[in-house]
Amino acid sequence: MKLFKMFITLFSLVVLLSCEKNENTNSLKMDLDVVIRETDSIQIYYTQNTSVQFKEKQSFWKKVSGSKKNQTISIVFPDSIHPKQLRIDFGRNIKQSEIILNEIIFSYKKKSFSAKGEEIYHLFRVDESNTLIDKLIGSLKRKDQNQLVGPSLYPKGDKLNKQLNQLYSEK
Repeated sequence: MKLFKMFITLFSLVVLLSCEKNENTNSLKMDLDVVIRETDSIQIYYTQNTSVQFKEKQSFWKKVSGSKKNQTISIVFPDSIHPKQLRIDFGRNIKQSEIILNEIIFSYKKKSFSAKGEEIYHLFRVDESNTLIDKLIGSLKRKDQNQLVGPSLYPKGDKLNKQLNQLYSEK
């Protein structure tokens, strides 16, 4: 009987773990390939319509461990949220000298698209009130090293919205 219970427990664990990798979920996944040297947090805002009026209640934070090497930060939206527009705020740690953003990959079910290097800035625009950018190396910095708010990216027109809608479409 103990062997049977152990088998059932092991089988259940395998089933649960394999469900996490199911590409047919209704979750949007956003992977950021970045270099963030100091431990920090990223805040992701979203809207479920074409509006770019971002609100705190439609956002969440993702803690990031500092590293001098590239790392992939994965953000998985709940099944019930299909963002149409996104804003990315890179950190609150004023010791963060710069962030290198190399690539953004969006995946939904079996579809995906990515923006690498300067392509990122065809989908997103820099918040010039608080961000300095070097598009050639992907460097994002605070305009004022003493300000709490880190570099920010906003959607550039409806380009991101169109790309996300193509992901969500059944075609």
